[in-house]
Amino acid sequence: MAVRKEKLEDFINAARQIVESQQHDQEKLLFEITQEDDAEIKELTKLIDAQTIEDPDKSYDLFYNGIQAFLLKILPQDTKIRKPILELKSIFLSGKEKENIKYGKRGADSRMSYMERMEDVIDILTQWSQTPNEYLKLAHLFLVKNKELGYIPEDREISDYI
Repeated sequence: MAVRKEKLEDFINAARQIVESQQHDQEKLLFEITQEDDAEIKELTKLIDAQTIEDPDKSYDLFYNGIQAFLLKILPQDTKIRKPILELKSIFLSGKEKENIKYGKRGADSRMSYMERMEDVIDILTQWSQTPNEYLKLAHLFLVKNKELGYIPEDREISDYI
């Protein structure tokens, strides 16, 4: 299943809203998109191919050039904020936690997650874009989803990943 156009449009809109709120007026976003330049959106739409059921190259590209690149650009460098968000995102995409929470093997690769799961990340980012300066809310959204799906125990807290 390929990423649907609506999901990528949601991702682009959420990215714009987050960046606008953080006043990064000209900072490059996904695939070299800036707030002022919509021409590069065509790069994102190249990921969409209705005939493709699952394409590892597209999953990899969406992960590195989309989701991961975006998060690394907008998240503060403070590891107490950045680390739990990135870890909870990886758990969500891979469906598995590391052996010892903070270290060890995960036994899965979030870069090659199914497109459907990456669409779910876009949904979370879209939801968070309503309050984009509340970074712990993003971590909380991933935490709640991971608990709902049984990827992590119910007693886990964000502080466990710092």
